[in-house]
Amino acid sequence: MVQAVQVIVELEVYKSTGWKLLCKVGILCDMANERRVAHLVLNPAADRGRAATRWGSIHTYLGERGIRAEWHVTQGAGHAGHIVSELPDGALVVAVGGDGTVHEVAAACVGTRRVIGVLPVGSGNDYIKALGIGISLERALEVVVGGVERSVDTGEVNGIRFNNGLGIGFDAEVAAGVVRAPKYLGGFGRYLWSVGRLLWSFECYGARIKLASGEEISAETALVAVALGTTYGARFRVAPEASLEDGAFDVVWSEEVSRAEVLRLVPAVLRGTHLTHPKVHSTRASEVEVHLEKPTLAQVDGEVLSPTRNFRARVLPNALRVLAPRTQPEPFP
Repeated sequence: MVQAVQVIVELEVYKSTGWKLLCKVGILCDMANERRVAHLVLNPAADRGRAATRWGSIHTYLGERGIRAEWHVTQGAGHAGHIVSELPDGALVVAVGGDGTVHEVAAACVGTRRVIGVLPVGSGNDYIKALGIGISLERALEVVVGGVERSVDTGEVNGIRFNNGLGIGFDAEVAAGVVRAPKYLGGFGRYLWSVGRLLWSFECYGARIKLASGEEISAETALVAVALGTTYGARFRVAPEASLEDGAFDVVWSEEVSRAEVLRLVPAVLRGTHLTHPKVHSTRASEVEVHLEKPTLAQVDGEVLSPTRNFRARVLPNALRVLAPRTQPEPFP
């Protein structure tokens, strides 16, 4: 078992004009004293164990820019959330891992004064795209040092918080299959592997979708996506028009589709053009209920939930403080 360790990069004390100059180039000028420390929560197993090799270059980069890095290494599922819950309320917390690590860190920051930064060293890295940062680690480090604080929406389904999206049905089955996929394929490759296997056994199911407006929709559907971010599974742009700051989910669902239709839809989802397909529908809502004929798998931020028939999700507007770029968002890679 990986033991929890803490690595501290010493912060040089800047005096008079030296400190003022540092403040002018980054978020540190707006931070209280505790924000001169970055608490980095590292999942050493992320990206097939490669994440554990990145800490040296990361803490050197931060140290050279006057930030003391306190490292917290997770030991398993749920540990990141526990670590963050015990940090000071005004802390800067940086998730160093994939979307699972971000999911736990973000959930523990919702509704607090903690600010979350993200360093993408996982295999999917979906949420950091929604933040407009892109998947470059160098770019993400620049944002940790010199980004701006924004308040963004999060969601909650059946009491479980999420920051990127809820998927019910097909994409949850795919997420479950990714765990069994060969690791050498990488994040996107494992997702495609799971999609390919699922095509032979997937089924549509009866669903009733109820929106905050009171509108109800009945459908035989392959999936229902309740999205805050734009992207699932590393490159699948399930909700290409979604925003983290509009107070609403982008809700996407299909009508009954055949295996051949799914095959044609996969490249469209990669391009984000599937919303023009006659059997794919979308709307926006601050709350949504999904009632199914039988218990069905779901996932939040790539984490698979136990099958159930009823889902009640609501947006938590402006509930999470994040570090985001000062400049225009990075284009989708």
